[in-house]
Amino acid sequence: MGNIRSVFMAIVGLAAVAFVTVFAASVGLALIAMLAVLTFARMVAVRLNQATVPVKTRDAQKRENMRVWDDGRGKIIDL
Repeated sequence: MGNIRSVFMAIVGLAAVAFVTVFAASVGLALIAMLAVLTFARMVAVRLNQATVPVKTRDAQKRENMRVWDDGRGKIIDL
């Protein structure tokens, strides 16, 4: 009877070790996959960030039409 109990406990112990090993491996693979996706997203974001888009705001248009000169009595700003 004692021999059967020790064989049963050995089987349960090996099953527990196998379960923990499979669980740890799956968590590790999930972390590796997540890091790979984040790395790829960062590479794409850096490439998109380097592309500059020319934008002309209303404030920039006002500055182009604004003239400033000094007539000797003070500055004149023509908007």
